[in-house]
Amino acid sequence: MVTKESGRREGFFWVGIGVIICVLAWKVDLGSFREPGSGFVAFIAGLFLSALGLVMVLSRIYSKVSIGAGPGSGQPFREAPVSLLLFTVGVLLGYGLFLETLGYNVTTFLLMWALFYLFYEKGKGRLGLSFLVSLATTGVTYLIFEVWLRSQLPRGIFPWW
Repeated sequence: MVTKESGRREGFFWVGIGVIICVLAWKVDLGSFREPGSGFVAFIAGLFLSALGLVMVLSRIYSKVSIGAGPGSGQPFREAPVSLLLFTVGVLLGYGLFLETLGYNVTTFLLMWALFYLFYEKGKGRLGLSFLVSLATTGVTYLIFEVWLRSQLPRGIFPWW
């Protein structure tokens, strides 16, 4: 059961994480707006994370909606089972671990397939649609980052690709 107090704690947690990211990024090198340093993007991400946590805290403080009143109570999110959360964290951790080894295309396809199959299809056994959407997502992101933006993506097991 989500309460106003737990929502505030979550918000303060994210504010704290954002502040830690900002402090660590500040120590690395922010650079300037015209010539950003290696910590610039992390600093901006920390600011956004802190702002998001602050919005969570303020929304719980000033909310007039009763938390846990059931469907249609103005609560946009439902609690997810812990097994789904652990699976998602595991898949994302695996993506980070195998990105260099397997390469961008293979790893991104496997990540997208796992997430689309689990959440989009909800385990209905329709592998085809999950496969096609994952393939399209990987292809479009490859074209955007590798071809259009000319950024170097990990090649992995396909060095010619």
